[in-house]
Amino acid sequence: MSTLEHLSHNLREGLDSLAEGWQHLWQKTRQAITRFTPSDSDAAEKSSGSGQSYQWGVLSADVFETDREIKVQLEAPGMSAADFQISIDNLTLNIRGERRYQRDDTQGQYHISERAYGRFERVVPLPAPVDSSGTRATYRDGILSITAPKAPGAMGRRISIEDAN
Repeated sequence: MSTLEHLSHNLREGLDSLAEGWQHLWQKTRQAITRFTPSDSDAAEKSSGSGQSYQWGVLSADVFETDREIKVQLEAPGMSAADFQISIDNLTLNIRGERRYQRDDTQGQYHISERAYGRFERVVPLPAPVDSSGTRATYRDGILSITAPKAPGAMGRRISIEDAN
């Protein structure tokens, strides 16, 4: 194999690996990618500091199921409990909120600002029906934790086997 063929082969393998990596990343995070709609005041303040306002961000979630409940944890740093509105509709958990732009320094300017600010809605599919009246939510250290008891029909139960003899 000539040097040019070897280089071409390595380049193709590198591009294939890169494409595979992006595809894997997209499959893993596509539901976590969330659109943020900046309020007019946030957009004006942010654009005066960095010249750019990001409208997309990642709000990653973990969904954990036990026999009796479903737990959802959502990463949403820089917010407070009052910034969220939570609702459950069928097998869908809807989390709406607003991350407000805050600038601590009045001097200088940002050169990099990659965080998204504004109103958002994150939809998390649930693996089983839940009883929304018993659902609890807490927010601590940038993590929104939601625990919902399963609906009575969705809870697993042990089935005894009768002897047919």
